[in-house]
Amino acid sequence: MKTMRFITVLTGLVIAAANSSIAAEKVLRLGFTALPTSKGNPFRSTATTSYTFFTALFDPLTQIDDQGKVHPWLAIEWAPENETTWRFKLRPGVTFSNGEPFDASAVKTSLDFLLSDAALAQTVARDIEFIAGARVIDALTIEIVTKSPNILLPRYLAGINIVAPKHFTAVGLDAFAQTPVGTGPFKLEEWSPEKVTMSAFKGSWRAPKVDQLEILALPDSTSRLQALETGRVDVATNISTDDKGRLEAAGNRFHRRNPTRVMVVSFETIRAGSPFRDVRVRQAMNYAVNRQSIVDNLLGGLTVLASQPAAPAVVGYAPDLKPYPYDPQKARALLKDAGYANGFSFVMEVPNGQLANDGAVAQQIAADLAAIGVKVDIREIDFAQVVRNMSLGNWKGLAMYTDFATAPSLDLMRAFIRHSCGWASPWFCDPTIEPVIAEAERTFDLDRRIQLTQKASQHYRDVAASLFLYPGISLDGIAARVTVWQPWNDNFMYHLADVKQGP
Repeated sequence: MKTMRFITVLTGLVIAAANSSIAAEKVLRLGFTALPTSKGNPFRSTATTSYTFFTALFDPLTQIDDQGKVHPWLAIEWAPENETTWRFKLRPGVTFSNGEPFDASAVKTSLDFLLSDAALAQTVARDIEFIAGARVIDALTIEIVTKSPNILLPRYLAGINIVAPKHFTAVGLDAFAQTPVGTGPFKLEEWSPEKVTMSAFKGSWRAPKVDQLEILALPDSTSRLQALETGRVDVATNISTDDKGRLEAAGNRFHRRNPTRVMVVSFETIRAGSPFRDVRVRQAMNYAVNRQSIVDNLLGGLTVLASQPAAPAVVGYAPDLKPYPYDPQKARALLKDAGYANGFSFVMEVPNGQLANDGAVAQQIAADLAAIGVKVDIREIDFAQVVRNMSLGNWKGLAMYTDFATAPSLDLMRAFIRHSCGWASPWFCDPTIEPVIAEAERTFDLDRRIQLTQKASQHYRDVAASLFLYPGISLDGIAARVTVWQPWNDNFMYHLADVKQGP
């Protein structure tokens, strides 16, 4: 009888301990606009959704903070040997989530793939086309050679996530996308169309404080806000400024990510017959839109007017440039000089629900342009169509609400890749500024590069390459149970995040 009583007590203690362990588990849940279409392939896209997602699984050699400063990450120090050769010392004691060691060979595997023909379709590969190759010096030293001088190489390496080399080589890119392995704080457990579940990688060099991470795909801002309010998610990304008071009244809080891009309306200036081929028409658009009203009334005063294609934290930002003033009368005069005294009409494509209040912003732009006789037909498009527009020139209209995106390098030259003659399917091409851009890219003098980039930025502003709106803001709702949330720009520091125990 005593033996049975002992077993019963012991069993109860085991069950209680198990229940206590379960209760103590911390789960962090996030609501995203979408999950990466490439799944666990970290090389396919540099879109914000992908960038914020992959920091849970992978690490690059360097990382960039809110102020645009480059920090050591998997690389702990670096220096140029000459204008085209750099050496990077790597962080010791780091392992991948499958147990493979992180070393110089791992870095070379990722770079070799991105520089191969097999990576031609990978967006990340296009960001480092200036790299010629990599050489292992020793286990913790990698040498990287560029085709021409690039003083910002360490900055660009912030966009290269390092994959587990043996696993990647054994299974190939497609299978790796289903079974990704990195050095980040989490490892993949399950991927469904609506939700990704990850568990903590306790052996990560930046081990997380929570035990499980769930990322849900919630396409519109209303569903993300409701999920936050009902406790379905702890962080709701990209919500409206209109919801700030409602969130805070419920005990939640609002987080504004530091801008790395400038929101614009890009014009089709290549197509025959487009009114936007004329610089006066493009300038008229910039004078016609009351951007201060948009910032104050639709964005809660949380950003400023754009004076150029670079946000303040970006290399190439020119602090002395001024925004176009709101001057509808001057806009009408410019249209008249260009032969459009009676205005014209055009289709503007607008991504649906990607950023705070983007639909309302587009409607206000249309209203302001209507006041000078220009009729705008707004067409909402999904993210897949945005990609087709950018990569294939598949525009249905003559304008698109988009951005000058610089992440992850925070270098304006990265945005010029798309918004210039060099893009595969360009919508803006001004050969007069191309020599300046080319010289900026190849100079090894940092001050000179900044000066040349600022010169290019001013030129884009002066010729009204786009309708420059404001540095784009991403606004996230944070639940009261989240005790620590410290992202760098769009880079979510998942290892620092913490929540109170329980639901």
